Amino acid sequence: MNAEDYYHYSYFRTPAPWAEKSLLVSDGMAYTADPDFRIDRRTFFNHLAIYIHQGTFYLEQYGHSYTLHKGDVGILNLMDPHLYYSDHKDVAHLLWFHFRGAGTDGIIEMLKRNDSLPCLYHFPEIEQDFLKNFSLTESGCSETELASHMYGLLMKILGSAPARTYQDSKIPLELQKAANFMEKQLHGNLTLDQISAQANMGKYHFSHMFKKWYGISPMQYYTGKKMEQACTWLLESTLSVDEIAERLGYLDTGYFRKAFKNYFGSTPSAYRKQ
Repeated sequence: MNAEDYYHYSYFRTPAPWAEKSLLVSDGMAYTADPDFRIDRRTFFNHLAIYIHQGTFYLEQYGHSYTLHKGDVGILNLMDPHLYYSDHKDVAHLLWFHFRGAGTDGIIEMLKRNDSLPCLYHFPEIEQDFLKNFSLTESGCSETELASHMYGLLMKILGSAPARTYQDSKIPLELQKAANFMEKQLHGNLTLDQISAQANMGKYHFSHMFKKWYGISPMQYYTGKKMEQACTWLLESTLSVDEIAERLGYLDTGYFRKAFKNYFGSTPSAYRKQ
């Protein structure tokens, strides 16, 4: 895909209520190239992923100023005051999308606690992923399909970021140990007592501390990891839905299907087809 094919492309749509509740959603994305482009806000109920296709772009947030150029990518927390704008002469060509919803609170909280917001670095290879957003919305894709692609795009940005930009070294080791324990026990049915024991904490204190650092409760984290693994098997294996449920410790496959739909807004079978 060529960026020029989407010059001044825009997509704005209010997410469906069910998607807003259970998916990563976007209410807007665009290719913007305007010398007068300038956003100055105290707060906005969204986050932003942005890629500089060409030109010069300026950003001010948290008392710091940044200058971005061709090939730079960024994740911004728009809930906090922010100012960004294009250079008047070397006009910035921006590929961007708003995002919020399932899983984003934990991402933003992690970056914020590590003093890594805005998350900015040079990553020209990510351009095609931004263009894929435009292609999907242009084709009238489902909200589940768009959510899946956006989530993968964000994970690619975070996974390729310099270690100083995204790392969890500040999270107490006891909580990291508990999180690692959950990730290795996706086949089981862990209780909060079993998980908190890994951190040598009472379950109520542990729950409070875990949510403080990870942005979600321990059981939400555990379920989320199970659902992520389910997605991987649905897309990359020939395992049946019942087999996947069994491998993830769900003795009642009906309950697994319900949990999956509550998390992604789609049944496992429909997700695999999409």
